[in-house]
Amino acid sequence: MMKYRLLALDIDGTLLNDNRHVTDASIAAIQCAVDAGVYVTLCTGRSISTAAHVARRLPLNAPLVLNGGALIYDSLRRRALYIRNLSKSVALHAVHQLRNLVCYPIVYAPLPESQYFYYDDYDPHNASFLQYIEKNTGRAHEVEDVTHLLHDDAAMVAITDRIVRIQNLAPSIRNQLPDTTITLEVSPMDRAYCHVTITPRGVSKGNGLRELTMLLGIHLSETIAVGDNLNDLDMLSTAGLGVVMENATPEAKAQADYVTGSNNEDGVAQVIERFIL
Repeated sequence: MMKYRLLALDIDGTLLNDNRHVTDASIAAIQCAVDAGVYVTLCTGRSISTAAHVARRLPLNAPLVLNGGALIYDSLRRRALYIRNLSKSVALHAVHQLRNLVCYPIVYAPLPESQYFYYDDYDPHNASFLQYIEKNTGRAHEVEDVTHLLHDDAAMVAITDRIVRIQNLAPSIRNQLPDTTITLEVSPMDRAYCHVTITPRGVSKGNGLRELTMLLGIHLSETIAVGDNLNDLDMLSTAGLGVVMENATPEAKAQADYVTGSNNEDGVAQVIERFIL
């Protein structure tokens, strides 16, 4: 069996069960992997602040891949090892193009912290966005015009809308913004909705994983990536072994080398038991 040296774990829909908890079985399995000499990290679309409470519960021993691969952060030393922000000119162009498509852009403050995000209008029937705002009290700020904030670079520009509409709009967004990466993620709060992020060209979880392996001095073939969503596709194809949860999207399952148990069945622990221990 291949000896794997790095395990990269998504958070939402992967490590977290439907009650938004990391189970004791998953924590114990991760500790066993670390004790076996394997690097274990998170590879997530979350920021430092929103990933922190999960990371603190886990015996992680490698820098974190955050913001969909735009940031690699050494939490022990509290320093960024790799940062890719969206230039203010590209972010401004993205906002205008999204408005032309009758979308409501969200602008995220620059990395590494990216603690706040801003919006100036929204669809009152967009249940997923309203839940997102509610869950991010303190981070979310309604402003008069998000373009007035773009004096500096941004972490990303994003929108949330119904999956069917996003599928129809995605080709136009990609055509209008060729110097960016357009990443889709089914909303973990309401699977009828899809979250779209616009980041610098080349930013992805897969490239974040690639950068981390170079920092650690290991080969991509020695990595396992575990995820469940559309924004995990690149990571799954980049890793030596791409694993998805039983609850993963059909697109993620089609990309995977192996399907483990669901996020409610300690699927991460099953991966560790089968491929590491």
